[in-house]
Amino acid sequence: MERVKLSEIIHWCKGKINKEFKDLLIEGISTDSRQIKKGEIFIALKGEKYDGHNFVEEAFKKGAFAAIVSENYKGDLGLLIRVKEPLYALNEISKNYRIKINMKVITITGSDGKTTTKEIVKNVLSEKFNTIGTIGNFNNQIGLSLSILQANYKTEIGVFEIGMNKKGEVDYLSKICLPNTCVITNIGVAHIGFFKNRREIADAKSEVFNNLVSEKDIFLNKDSDFFDYLKRKANTTNIFSIGVKKKADINGKIIEEGLDFFIFESSGEKYKMHFWNPSFIYSGLFGIAFGEKFSISKEYIKDVISEIKPLSGRGEFINNKIFIIDESYNSNPYSLKNSLLSFERKRIEKKIAILGDMAELGKFSKFYHQYIGKLIKNLRINIIFTFGKESKIISELSGRGKHFYDIEELKKELKCKIKRGDAVFIKGSRINKLEQIVDFLKKDFI
Repeated sequence: MERVKLSEIIHWCKGKINKEFKDLLIEGISTDSRQIKKGEIFIALKGEKYDGHNFVEEAFKKGAFAAIVSENYKGDLGLLIRVKEPLYALNEISKNYRIKINMKVITITGSDGKTTTKEIVKNVLSEKFNTIGTIGNFNNQIGLSLSILQANYKTEIGVFEIGMNKKGEVDYLSKICLPNTCVITNIGVAHIGFFKNRREIADAKSEVFNNLVSEKDIFLNKDSDFFDYLKRKANTTNIFSIGVKKKADINGKIIEEGLDFFIFESSGEKYKMHFWNPSFIYSGLFGIAFGEKFSISKEYIKDVISEIKPLSGRGEFINNKIFIIDESYNSNPYSLKNSLLSFERKRIEKKIAILGDMAELGKFSKFYHQYIGKLIKNLRINIIFTFGKESKIISELSGRGKHFYDIEELKKELKCKIKRGDAVFIKGSRINKLEQIVDFLKKDFI
């Protein structure tokens, strides 16, 4: 973060101070009292399991110059900037800082593939531009704002991921970062429990169009059944498309698929991705599309696409005695379907799938768990284990599954069933905490 005058930050967040102050340059913004540095401002955010106001004194002891707190905060130690809502203050500071820095902003939203697409696009553009991106996959109000604050006057492009699970969220987040360009990876059924149907999800994702500035470029997936709908909603003619099944501006075709990689072809060039699931070709194609638009060399794009690897819990492939495919971070019907179809194609003698509940499906939960159960019944997967409250129906409909409510019981069963050379696919929503199974398999079988 570039140093900013304290008075400017107070103006941005419409804060009220408790004492006179020297208008010094602030070194940075922090929401973590454990990591705050001398000369920074501490923002006391409040979450479900924590309250930053409990750590204001600690922040001052570590050198915080000031603290942004809520109006009803009782303390009076140090220079306090009182606001109605500290999180809103953080968002307003980030929005105004983004305007001050004046970098170009690319936002990436969609039901699947956001984080991988963000990483590829960011790294592709880094060949020619000073580029930053979302910290990890923190794509909410806090994560987006803190990611923007990484920028400095040398930053030319910011590539930021935007998540959502309700109407209006993409609109709010895109108002913070004011994108020049946006990507919508696809329209699936993730978070459909908060919506009436997929059209409402498409409407929510397309809110980003309302806040585009300057170039107003939009990158879309031509294979999505909502491509034409989104194109009609766009307030620009600058539409760029990628696709595998339908003719697009940038097309790709899978030409080889291995255990933990695949190779695809696009415009006569071959690209290798170290992902076990070829569905990630779309992230690669978005990277190529941005490379073409910004005149990045083909060889550099190939290197970036080849070097990007799945994050832990998001498709990491672990090969040692047994093959572990770790998708424990999240699950929704479309991504699970694609993963199961890819898993079936792998040339491994025995395949075991461990599936947790798919969360945030609301009234559609039973339907989509049944859908997966009927799908898996016809797949060549040897053993099905399910875990949680909703996924029992998958085991029942598969005809060869076993359900567990207790994770320790599941571990015991796995010890009996898994042998050297087996492949184990693990996928579930965060509520299942199936990363415990991944850790167990690493410890006991590797």
